[in-house]
Amino acid sequence: MAAKLNEFYQQAAREFGLAGRIKLAMLTKISSEKAEAAEDSPENIRIFEQALERLRSGS
Repeated sequence: MAAKLNEFYQQAAREFGLAGRIKLAMLTKISSEKAEAAEDSPENIRIFEQALERLRSGS
């Protein structure tokens, strides 16, 4: 289970609401449903960290 990836979706929802979750999925190309089954690999975590930073910067 990808607990860390799910945390990124929760963080996006807290900061940006549903629109943030949708944008996170678009930026990572991993839906929240797929994130539940994906591995918390260093590569996946890096992708999600970068995507969340892009959301925060407004890019």
